[in-house]
Amino acid sequence: MTQAHRKHVVFPPDTLRFLEDYQRKHQLPSFSATIEAAALALQQQELRQAYEQYAQDFARDAQAQAEAEEWLDFPMNEGAEGQE
Repeated sequence: MTQAHRKHVVFPPDTLRFLEDYQRKHQLPSFSATIEAAALALQQQELRQAYEQYAQDFARDAQAQAEAEEWLDFPMNEGAEGQE
């Protein structure tokens, strides 16, 4: 963390217990590190969901699939033409 900002947050008791247990279990040096780990996990979850959505959209888009196949095949065809 290059720059620190202080925030006051209030958690329900069960959430606070979970975070404190998580900090101990994973031997994180501070509660701030625990919150940072939680934020990173949320970012990864959102990224995973975005990739899943992209894969679903791509699977339904025949034109995008054809364009991808053409693009991916292009360098292979280009090299093969010079060898004939």
